[in-house]
Amino acid sequence: MPPHRIDTQCLLDRAAIHDVLARYFQGIDAGNPDQVRSCFTGDVQAAYDGRSFVQGIDALMDSFLAFRKKAAGEWKVTTHFMGNLSFNSIEGDVAETETYAIAFLVLTGKPGDQVAMRSLRYLDRLRRMEDGWRISERVHTLDWSCQVPPTFAATMAQRVTTPLAARAG
Repeated sequence: MPPHRIDTQCLLDRAAIHDVLARYFQGIDAGNPDQVRSCFTGDVQAAYDGRSFVQGIDALMDSFLAFRKKAAGEWKVTTHFMGNLSFNSIEGDVAETETYAIAFLVLTGKPGDQVAMRSLRYLDRLRRMEDGWRISERVHTLDWSCQVPPTFAATMAQRVTTPLAARAG
């Protein structure tokens, strides 16, 4: 996208695309498959961590390790931080982005838990649908990772999920 194109529609598109990506990370961390599903087109094509491409939203949802590992108790909690977001192009109803993220995964194990830290990149093509922007193609890469013991880790059940204002009353 040329750096000089900053009109109102461009800014609205950038904000909506940012929201889709943030909603994806929040859905993964909250263990909410419906929220994650809402970020993708039905005909999505995606490859994670060098695995083969999957075709279609059902195949993609079945391929997510986060949901399986959380359900099996192998991961206590995950936290994804979305970092640099580059808008490589926005042309009409199609956009291409590159997002850097850091993921922290609290892994259960013997003799104790470990925190896996992962540097990730998401190369996405998004399409504007009737109800907003959705990811239609994704390549997810792992750039580096390491593991360290945690000093504290809350489980999914212990996480605070209700805003303070909603609690008072």
